[in-house]
Amino acid sequence: MLKILRSQFFPFIGQMHYLSGIVVSKQFMKKTKPIILYKAKLNLCSLIQNRSFAGTSPPIITDINYDRFKEFINQNDVLIIDVRTKEELAATGVLPNSYNIPLDELNSAFESTPEKFLEKYNIPKPDKDQKIVFSCAKGIRSLKACRYVADLGYKNLFNYTEGWFGWESHK
Repeated sequence: MLKILRSQFFPFIGQMHYLSGIVVSKQFMKKTKPIILYKAKLNLCSLIQNRSFAGTSPPIITDINYDRFKEFINQNDVLIIDVRTKEELAATGVLPNSYNIPLDELNSAFESTPEKFLEKYNIPKPDKDQKIVFSCAKGIRSLKACRYVADLGYKNLFNYTEGWFGWESHK
């Protein structure tokens, strides 16, 4: 698959190639090597992002399946955040041991002070090294949540790709 990108914001990116799970960008410069934007390991379902964080290693967002999610449910050091709306939770149900922070509130929640976070969500604001699992209906919004929180410096992030519908299908 080949896409040509033409944008006033990204004038140097010319082509995006998707080859065997690796997305590569070629630039309009002579003798440049392709830049790997991200690599998807289909077996382990992990996503490695190419981001720079002032001398630190980039966070890894790991996609997890139902079996791995079940392991996380009973671990005390893991925070499970469901980013669905309150209406969705009322209509479908709640994942075990999860807390609801809707995606549209996530920005303000993680940028708030620990006191305000505790007051609004009744859980302590997680440390940057704490394991956090994000879930939604199908795994799309939870990936957005992971990316946003990764940009804030959080490191141990997990995306439950099957989401609520996957959870229900395994019951």
